[in-house]
Amino acid sequence: MAHHKSAIKRIRRNDRANVRNSQYLSAVRTAVKRFRLAVLGAGQGTFDKEAVRPLFVNAQSALGKAATKGILHRNNVSRKIGRLSAMLRSAEAGQVAQANVKATKKSASARRAEAAAEAPAPATATVATKAKVTKTAAKKAPAKTKK
Repeated sequence: MAHHKSAIKRIRRNDRANVRNSQYLSAVRTAVKRFRLAVLGAGQGTFDKEAVRPLFVNAQSALGKAATKGILHRNNVSRKIGRLSAMLRSAEAGQVAQANVKATKKSASARRAEAAAEAPAPATATVATKAKVTKTAAKKAPAKTKK
């Protein structure tokens, strides 16, 4: 527990700011979620350009204000707005299935499995490659042994 008067006051101020910031951040997330759901409606054939555009503007405005107030970093906000505008463009073009796809990083094992599935089965080794393998094995110096 803080002992100084200024530290006690600072704790109270931080608590108030935390509540205010979390409420604002929640409102930002809600605006973005509403826009995303409206864009996804295009996949079911319920895409209404006049209804989606104001939701985009609202989400963009809320994100911009969050950056101005210091709740979110400006680069983070810029990235989010860019992704939302890309979603809007693809939805207006009728490519809604690709608008919602999130870029997820695949694990190395998943990438190897995909590559193995796509690549043709390896052919049997030719005589020339077998000869190369035996030549390289012969060039290696034998291991030294202690006496």
